[in-house]
Amino acid sequence: MTEDVSPFSLRSFLARVQANDPGDLLRIREQVNLDYDISAFVMEMEKAGRSPVAWFDKVGESPFPVVTNVFGARRRYALALGVPEERLIEEWASRNDRTLEPVVRDTGPIHDVVRTGDEVDLGYLPVMRHFTEDAGPYITNAIVIAKDPDSGIRNASFHRMQVKGRTRIGTSLHSRRHLWNYVQRAEERGRDVPIAVVIGAHPLFMFGGLWKGPITTDEYAVVGGMMDRPLEITRCKTVPIEVPIDAEIVLEGRILCKAREPEGPFAEFTGYASARSTEHVFEVSAITHRRDAVYQDIVPGISDEHTSLLAVPSEARLLRTLRQHFPNATAVSYPKSGTCRLHAYIALRNPAPGQARNAAAVAIGDDLSLKLVVVVDDDVDVLDDSEVLWAMATRMQADDDIDVIRNAMGAILDPSNRAGMTAKMIVDATRPGGSFPPRHTLPAEALGRARQMLEKSFDLSA
Repeated sequence: MTEDVSPFSLRSFLARVQANDPGDLLRIREQVNLDYDISAFVMEMEKAGRSPVAWFDKVGESPFPVVTNVFGARRRYALALGVPEERLIEEWASRNDRTLEPVVRDTGPIHDVVRTGDEVDLGYLPVMRHFTEDAGPYITNAIVIAKDPDSGIRNASFHRMQVKGRTRIGTSLHSRRHLWNYVQRAEERGRDVPIAVVIGAHPLFMFGGLWKGPITTDEYAVVGGMMDRPLEITRCKTVPIEVPIDAEIVLEGRILCKAREPEGPFAEFTGYASARSTEHVFEVSAITHRRDAVYQDIVPGISDEHTSLLAVPSEARLLRTLRQHFPNATAVSYPKSGTCRLHAYIALRNPAPGQARNAAAVAIGDDLSLKLVVVVDDDVDVLDDSEVLWAMATRMQADDDIDVIRNAMGAILDPSNRAGMTAKMIVDATRPGGSFPPRHTLPAEALGRARQMLEKSFDLSA
């Protein structure tokens, strides 16, 4: 991989990861199989409590190296934003309000290599099968760029993509959000939807693909706000779309009007192989990439990387929403035990009577995927499941502190949903009023001395 002077490319970020901690980028130089090996490696690494970026030099017969698990640890989200890890959610929430319009360039590294016509062959890329139950090889790190058919506003969103042939891909627009709306309106007029798919980019660009907000906001401007500088983009070769000049690989083409084909099953964040799909079809007209491109993959299923990509932006958005109503909201967590999508924990400082239920109701209204919301006091670490369960065990009585909302709209990828309907549970695990006993504590000075002794005894500083 050549050196990159751009501060907002994937390769510049990986260089920063390695400079920050050499052990946080693991290079695997031996050849691995295209199918399954990378998923197996990452999942076994998780079991061992490890979470570095994994770089594979030789994957099958592909000329491209593969990098994965870039988002397997929250510390790298914080590194991308340039803040301490404890400031991650606060900083993300604050940047959601910033926008900077992109700048169009004549060309860029993304057009080092351009393949069109008969040269287009998706078999050229190291697209792999990740799990046994997958219907085929999937592009998992596919950020789809499209334009509103009426306003021209750009949208960026993640969608799973099953490769079916040299130029054909099946995809699901199951989020039912902006791209789904674009396709619906275009199909009413008998038109295809031009798109570009970005595979590999700086994390702050990818964070823009996770942004959720008004359909009237150009998400390239959101990316600019994340980066605190305009995103540099260039025009595609075969479709009227612009893409980042520093992207690694781009697929150009169109979502075909009213075309539907079977797609899936696919290993989803729920831990199940989901066959639910909108069955849309993407026909590829060009592949462009940097001269020595890196193929960036995300291990799907209930991997740490896949689920945290759901959790972090959701936590930031919900914390921002809650604080509009409850200034005493201190923290939010979407725990992996709830697939980082179906459960949320909320911490409040000195909540007033009834406020816990109000906060939970706001969360459920803000995010239709939520099935369980637990509200705790701010002395409970919402990033620690055991702390939240302890609060439920010692501060909650089921007959008074649990409410259930029946037959509400839920996540269609939740395998237990009933035709898109689900029940919602609110748990108030805040301290009851009156003479409730305090938690036991230790002096800060004693804890500091204990940590110093531990570091010397077990060499924890190494």
